[in-house]
Amino acid sequence: MINGHFVIDMQHHFIPSESLPFAGKTPEYDFTTSLSRYRKAYEVMQNIDLDLAYMDASGIDMAILSIGSFTPNGHKFCKVCNDGYAAVIERHPDRFRGMIHVYPRDPEETNVNEIKRCVEDLGLWGLALLSSYGEITADSPLMDHLYEMAIHYDMPVFIHPTIRVNLWGGERYDLYTTMAREYDIVKSFVEILYGVLPRFPALKVIMAHFGGGLPALKGRLLAWHQPQGFPIPGEDRGHGRSIDEAKELSLFDDFESRTEQVIFDSAGYGGWLPVTKCAFETLGSDHICFGTDYPYELKKPAYTAKVLADIAQLDISGQEKQKFLAGNLKKFFRL
Repeated sequence: MINGHFVIDMQHHFIPSESLPFAGKTPEYDFTTSLSRYRKAYEVMQNIDLDLAYMDASGIDMAILSIGSFTPNGHKFCKVCNDGYAAVIERHPDRFRGMIHVYPRDPEETNVNEIKRCVEDLGLWGLALLSSYGEITADSPLMDHLYEMAIHYDMPVFIHPTIRVNLWGGERYDLYTTMAREYDIVKSFVEILYGVLPRFPALKVIMAHFGGGLPALKGRLLAWHQPQGFPIPGEDRGHGRSIDEAKELSLFDDFESRTEQVIFDSAGYGGWLPVTKCAFETLGSDHICFGTDYPYELKKPAYTAKVLADIAQLDISGQEKQKFLAGNLKKFFRL
């Protein structure tokens, strides 16, 4: 806890050792590249006792486990990973919740059955998805059965950036790691906003990394928000506008209503306080939650505790802080 506030880490990565033999080179990405680059992280990531020690030292009470970026390794990887998550939660039910891993390219029946098994037999909750799978985007019809299953069980989908190398910018200056993943996640948010939520309005969505910089880019989207069928003066359609004009035309309210069941985690920015402060103002305390990206980013307890202490000192209400630190996730995960 931090200043009496319960803390949940939304983006906490764990990979059961039993699943690693099923991770390797795929048509989409060579996962041995990641295993080599982040060798120390993956050594840590297989030891749940190290997770607990990190959480205790940082002030984190509970973590939502996922490793969705590895799901392109296919059904065998996902199934073994799901089993490993269930074992961890059985041992530590007060400290962890685990998300369900499936690969959209696998047969629909395979995924539906695996989701059913994970919810009803293993006690897992929520789907760990990616911002894209090669040419498969978030609004692809191939994703529909996953959204339908999430709605069936009233559980959220968590959209994490893909870790493919062949993203915009590629390996030059490490762009695929730094900027390209953020581009892909904000692109997927737009696809969900206009291509998924209108068809699945009951879907609950958690976007990683503040939606790829949405605290700043939300203004851009609001200025150009003009959904099909919305009554906009003919001479204005296709043009941007000021935010005040968007409010007068009710476009601002339309945007907000579309994202009513969307929240954004704070991982991906090194715990930089100005970004989090901006998120409180632009996204709102009902739509943001805490995330560390452990053990890739906020992986040292002293720095994580400092981030939480800074948030505890923000000049906002205790209710707003509690929503960010745990409240919004408690609702989404029925805690």
